[in-house]
This record gives sequence, C-alpha cells and structure tokens, in this order.
Amino acid sequence: MDSVDIKEKEFKDIIDNFAQFIRIQVQKYNLYRYGLDPEDILQDVKIRIWKLIRDEKIISNYASYIKKIVDSSVIDQLRKYRREEGLFKHEKRIRIAELELTYSKEAIRNKNLEEIVGKAVEMLIVSRRQVIKLYLLDLSIQEIAGYLNWSQDKTRNLLYRGLADLKDLLKDRDAKHEDRI
Repeated sequence: MDSVDIKEKEFKDIIDNFAQFIRIQVQKYNLYRYGLDPEDILQDVKIRIWKLIRDEKIISNYASYIKKIVDSSVIDQLRKYRREEGLFKHEKRIRIAELELTYSKEAIRNKNLEEIVGKAVEMLIVSRRQVIKLYLLDLSIQEIAGYLNWSQDKTRNLLYRGLADLKDLLKDRDAKHEDRI
C-alpha cells in the first residue's frame, strides 16, 4: 500500500468510527434556526479531517479534536452567514434609498406636469375646459354628456377641440421654456 492509500484508509476509519459523534455535535447547534444546513457543516468537518491526515498531524484524542473541528466549523459558517446577511441588508438599504430618490424625483416631475397641464386647462374657453377637466378625471364621453346634460355629439366636439387647444397651449409653453434655456 502506498502513502495515499494509507491516508484514505485512515480517513475512512476516522469517519466511520466518529460519524455518530460528529452528527451529534453538529445537531446540538440546531443550525436550521440560523438558516444553515447541517450537511454543509458535516462536509466541512470531513474536509478538515482529511487535511489533518494529509498533513500527517498527530492527534492523541480524536474525540476532543473532532469536537473542536465541529465547533470551529459551525462558528465559521455562522460568521459567513452573518457577513452575507449583513451585505444583503446593506445592499437592500442602498436599493431602497435609490428607489426612494427615484420616486421622489418622479413625484416632483408628476407634480410639475400636473401644474403645467392644470394652468393650460384653465386657459381654455369655459365649455371646453369643463369637458377636458371631466375627461382628465377618466369620465367617458357618455358620462360627461350625461353629467353636463349635453348631447354626445356636442360633448365629443368640445372634447376634441379642447384637446387640440390644450395640445397647442402645451406646445407653446414648451417652446417658450426652450427659448429660456
């Protein structure tokens, strides 16, 4: 048998002899409450035991040493979990701050747009202004006609003319705004 075969046999013997002990040591931490998988810890413990054997470290009391390996593996996994959780929370706070800034800018733009459109609507003649205001409240032509007690044809005509006038007013306002820049 060569050196590698001897090390593999020693590793297998340790894992076989201490498998139940290792599982009990891992289970005592109730890792599910932290969102950790005990199988990850078991795998890490096996890797650390293999490294011990590979490096030919002499161990006098395997049970005590394996307990230390399990403890340090659990601590390392918890630290990693908390570090990742901290990074996740940090990224989440950054994203929320960015969204709040975006929404506040969007709200300001919408408010400015509402003011601009509102001023332009007020410049329309009274009959067209009435129809446009109701239309901007999402009323249909039939609902506006019923509310104002007008015919649908008259309401439609005033709505289309009012929208055209409103469009022209907004274009003029935008052109004046561009001249100032």
